Amino acid sequence: MNITIYTSDHCYACREAIRFFQEYGIPYRQLDVGYDKGNFDEMLRLGGIATPLIIVGSQTFHTFDPKKMEEALQRHDG
Repeated sequence: MNITIYTSDHCYACREAIRFFQEYGIPYRQLDVGYDKGNFDEMLRLGGIATPLIIVGSQTFHTFDPKKMEEALQRHDG
């Protein structure tokens, strides 16, 4: 399962999302948009306008909601 989280340093929800994946032992790729213009441009191309932008497989989440994330992970593991 591929998970990518677009983050920025000032984002509390980003830290919550990272903590969520770490607690469940789920690997993810974190891309900082605050210091890397390429990551920022990629986030915009994907429809993101703010962090966190979380990609789980083919699903895109524009905010972090633990319940929705659990549901997405269950569907993906299916």
